[in-house]
Amino acid sequence: MLTTVLLFSSLALAACSSRSILSENTAVRDSSAESSQQAFVDASLKNIKGDHRGAIQGYLKLLKKQPENAAINYAISKNFVGLGMLDSARYYSEKTLQLEPSNTYYLKYLAVLSHRMNDFSRASVLFRKLADLEPGNIDNLSLLALEYLSADQPEKSLEVFQEILRLDPKNKAARAQVLLMEIQLSHYKDAIGTLSSLIDKSDGQEKLRLTLGELYIQTAQYELAYKTFRELIMDNPDFIPAWLSLLEVSVKKKENTVFANDLDQFFSRGKIPLKQKIDLANLFLVRSSRDTTFTAPARTMISVISRLYPSNSEVLMLSARFRIQQKEAVAAEQELRRALILNSEDIDIWEELISSLFVQKKFTEARELVYRIKKHFPALKTRNMVIESEVLFQTGRYKNCASLLEKALVQKDIRKEKWLFVQAATILAFCYDRLDMPDKSIAIYEKILEVDPGNNLMMNNLAYVLALQGKELQKAKELALKAVRAEPENASFIDTLGWIYYMQGEYERAREELEKAAALNGNEPEILDHLADVYEKLGNPQKARELKEIAAKLRAG
Repeated sequence: MLTTVLLFSSLALAACSSRSILSENTAVRDSSAESSQQAFVDASLKNIKGDHRGAIQGYLKLLKKQPENAAINYAISKNFVGLGMLDSARYYSEKTLQLEPSNTYYLKYLAVLSHRMNDFSRASVLFRKLADLEPGNIDNLSLLALEYLSADQPEKSLEVFQEILRLDPKNKAARAQVLLMEIQLSHYKDAIGTLSSLIDKSDGQEKLRLTLGELYIQTAQYELAYKTFRELIMDNPDFIPAWLSLLEVSVKKKENTVFANDLDQFFSRGKIPLKQKIDLANLFLVRSSRDTTFTAPARTMISVISRLYPSNSEVLMLSARFRIQQKEAVAAEQELRRALILNSEDIDIWEELISSLFVQKKFTEARELVYRIKKHFPALKTRNMVIESEVLFQTGRYKNCASLLEKALVQKDIRKEKWLFVQAATILAFCYDRLDMPDKSIAIYEKILEVDPGNNLMMNNLAYVLALQGKELQKAKELALKAVRAEPENASFIDTLGWIYYMQGEYERAREELEKAAALNGNEPEILDHLADVYEKLGNPQKARELKEIAAKLRAG
């Protein structure tokens, strides 16, 4: 039995020993947990006080003991954000999500952080996961749609906005966004359907119906466009935008008789102020400078308004502007001198007269006219400086011109008139271009675009100067693409885009664009030179020589 007793005793002792060890381990664990909890609290207090470095050190010590703790990784990430160290913040945020991939809070945090770091592609992937984890959440879908836009994936963005609309058919913001994107992506037929549903549900329909008509024009449905604008005018005979679009349709359809009849009706509207009639004619004038299809209609329009208002100085100035555009400078000068007799207090007339003299190369007369303007309008000091600078530029005195404009651009009143600032800065940028001072011209072009971001000419010029310098070619391409999208028939803009492709080594794309530019304006030597350089790179030296010879002949006159 002794053996048995001894065995039992040993078992009992073993049991006692186990209980003792268990008790000690539990105490150690409890002590360790309390220590970790206190360390976490201490680090969090440092975070609250703005001591992000101290907080990070505390959290990192904890992380060594608990590497799989998502909350600690997240806390470290947040403190790195507080220090502005976004790369480190993102590293720990990615670890957080690896540990808890379905945590929507961590997912959204990393998505926002990725967006902040301009990694729009990663952010869009994360927002897509977030939307999938919370189906039907319109806020998440909206974030995803906007992120796709940031990631330059407009088609995907449109799909998400359409998904929002299916979930919430009454969501006006989503419907408007769908319409906008359908138009931007040239999904005109889809846009017509979206817009039609908007018109049915909207009170203020004039602008929507106008846009519908414009979409019909884009899809070459001219009869429907004409009908839409006609109905708008019947409802509101004084709605100028509808008249403008109606006349544009007649031009597109090449129906000269219809255009003339509509024009007579418009000008006979007594309730429409003369200024608005002049403004509409001005729009056609500007359009004709970009699209020769509108040249004859613009001439007809100006002829009609000139016949109806033969002694109006603004109408005379309008007619003169068209004549200058058509290189009919002598007739323009005559009309402007008549306008000055009628109204010598309009400085615009004086300035247009100088322009007519420039075209005729009457630079001495232009200088004399500047002195007369200074005496006649002594209070308009800054504008007089800008007018004088035009004469200096036209006569090749670029240094003097730049010096004068540098003074003009620091005048207190220069920013009060946006157009005056843009005019002065534009001439100064041209001066710097001629003086081979690209860094200065780039800086001026950028300032102009800050004030006037939709200025297509400035976008094009900045893109071209950047390309010539071999600087920021991606930025140059983006600017050139914007300018070309805005004015797809502008040969100079297309030439710039083609030249940028050349600088980037994309010779086939460069050839395509420069061929377009040459087709639009084959009399511009610079375009032909650029195209010749492209053919040289494409291994066709004979074609390159032919183009160089044509360019040389054009320069020789």
